[in-house]
Amino acid sequence: MPIGSRLTTLLVVLALVALPAVALRAFCVGKSCDSGEATASAAVPFCPLPAELRGLISAGFRQGRSPDVMAATDANGPGVRVDDGPGIAVPWPSTGPADTRVPIAFFGTGFTGRDPAEGTGLDQIAPTLAAAMGYDRSHDEVRAGVPADGVADASHEPSLVVQVVWKGVGSADLEAHPHAWPFLRATIAGGGGTLEGTTGSLPLDPTATLTTIGTGGLPAQHGITGTIIRGDDGDVAPAWGPGAPGSVIATLADDLDRDTDQRALIAGVLSSRSDRGIIGDGWYVDRRDRDTVVVTRHPLPAVAGLLDQVGPEGGVIGVVVRGDVGAMDRTTRQIVRSVRAQVPSAAFVVTSTGSLRGARGEDAAAIAQRVDASLGSQVIEASAADGLFIDRTVAAQASITAAGVSDALEAEHTPAGAPLFAGTFPSFAVAFARYC
Repeated sequence: MPIGSRLTTLLVVLALVALPAVALRAFCVGKSCDSGEATASAAVPFCPLPAELRGLISAGFRQGRSPDVMAATDANGPGVRVDDGPGIAVPWPSTGPADTRVPIAFFGTGFTGRDPAEGTGLDQIAPTLAAAMGYDRSHDEVRAGVPADGVADASHEPSLVVQVVWKGVGSADLEAHPHAWPFLRATIAGGGGTLEGTTGSLPLDPTATLTTIGTGGLPAQHGITGTIIRGDDGDVAPAWGPGAPGSVIATLADDLDRDTDQRALIAGVLSSRSDRGIIGDGWYVDRRDRDTVVVTRHPLPAVAGLLDQVGPEGGVIGVVVRGDVGAMDRTTRQIVRSVRAQVPSAAFVVTSTGSLRGARGEDAAAIAQRVDASLGSQVIEASAADGLFIDRTVAAQASITAAGVSDALEAEHTPAGAPLFAGTFPSFAVAFARYC
């Protein structure tokens, strides 16, 4: 996207967020028009959710990219999930305790061996890698992430950075299978690792968190809020697919690509096309991007085949692995050994996208069908990991508003008759979270 268009979009969003929360009353969102004495927080249907949950949802939300209507399930109910591909089912945010913990391990050339602090975020990985490389990325103000304190050692710069990400698991899965990950356990025990990292946002859609790892910014900044996003033209599309908008901000690999005039090796060994956020898509490149992208369930041969391409400019390889915990640990060990055999001065980070163990309960697609039925129109265009996208053409023709879809969603109940959701709200309500 041209810089001017990006700036215009940003200014529009900032203008929206700057409006007073009481402006929601003009839209009669929820029951905000029922009483003339409603407070600003009461007028925002997002506000009754727990503060921690609001913060995580806000960090995972971007106006214009996220679903039009969003929701958080009740912790006592069955939950809601969305199927984001083979073997990947993402739970909708819930009022129950949110386990966003992920392992993060930095090792190899460029690191001190000091453990990252508890609560180190996925958005701190790219800045920490840049610090280890002695690489000064431009425009720090567009990214929330900062280098993990005391972890990088720029006096020993690596000649290659390898990011290995375990897809669909988190620290909870490692704790549930304590003997299945001996390589990662030994790596963490050797210094430079923790099980107490955090994704920093909800939902735990791997497409979103992989882009957080790649960019150093949260979804609220990079705009890849899930596997399905809305584009600048208003269409809903799979993230990183044809016609879909890319990340609003550049990845570490994108920056290195620009600053070396594409001489650095930039490669992604991915489990699916939606994993592209780990390296980006040539953010600055006006001509044909030369990044190498391989989609495979067997990453080791692909990684080994890339190592001969490492030149004096170094590079970044992002590897996304799938499978059970034991299989991912073995694959990671093999990748690290293969890289070290050819590039002894490589830097590594091993992390994950967050646990999907809570992906149970109602299928979001089935809920979308029931919402359509209740409104008498096929108004739901797609379901995502935190809400529903509205077909804006159908909605306009049928005079259906986001508030009306939210009310239909709120009417959903469990088989026992209890409310399925703790809160439903038009997504623009999230932009007013500061007034809660």
